[in-house]
Amino acid sequence: MQIPYLAALLPALIGIALAAMAYSAPLGNTGVDGSLGALLTLLGAFATSLGSLLLLVGVDRWRRTLTALIVIVAALTAVAAALLMQWTLAIVMLGVVAGLGLASILPPRRRTA
Repeated sequence: MQIPYLAALLPALIGIALAAMAYSAPLGNTGVDGSLGALLTLLGAFATSLGSLLLLVGVDRWRRTLTALIVIVAALTAVAAALLMQWTLAIVMLGVVAGLGLASILPPRRRTA
């Protein structure tokens, strides 16, 4: 388990919750509830969470490629959230990008089970 990648996983999980709230609108009308764009932000947040989880558990072979793909997906999800005027989701997705940048420059720390 590589602990620095928690800096990317935690905002990604928050992004899933925010995107699910925008899509399903449990607290009232968000204006984008049920739309295709809101569904795409939910899928993007889920993909960044899954990729961050893979990096956390220690996928060593494709680490750079997977990190680049997660950065692209998180940035595109942030753009989609900004177009839907879901600013908190956009900021959280940019937090995922910052967390991946931070995790890539920190030395790898492994927690033994």
